[in-house]
Amino acid sequence: MNAKKNIKVLLTDDDEDDRDFFAEALEDLDLEYPVEFCKNGVELLDRLYDPALAIPDIIFLDLNMPILSGFETLQQIREDAKFKDIPVIAIYSTSATIDGVKNTFGLGANAYVVKPIAFSDLKKLLKKVIETDWAEKLSDVRIESFVITV
Repeated sequence: MNAKKNIKVLLTDDDEDDRDFFAEALEDLDLEYPVEFCKNGVELLDRLYDPALAIPDIIFLDLNMPILSGFETLQQIREDAKFKDIPVIAIYSTSATIDGVKNTFGLGANAYVVKPIAFSDLKKLLKKVIETDWAEKLSDVRIESFVITV
């Protein structure tokens, strides 16, 4: 995946302000990627299994959500082989705890990020994640480089 390819980005987050913040950051970067939003894990899974909709190229997944947590959603995504090549970026709203990092790594996330508070940091983080060559990283996910920071 690189900046020249028109990739489909999907963010699943129950917080409307966070979804708006994310959309504004991508728009501000002028990356022109189509972004879709889901409000919870159930909505994301329904969307992934809808045959009328294209599979996203990258999923940003909030871990703290009601109905179906990000951890539970991640587990269900990774249980289906047809989603194995979708990079899933786990997002935690407060900090990178050792347990949270290990848990999401064990469940098959491709990276772990902490939601930045500053808009400029969110833009840098999104640019870094989206412009990562995930095809290469999918085959060799390492805990040492799992947490992505600005």
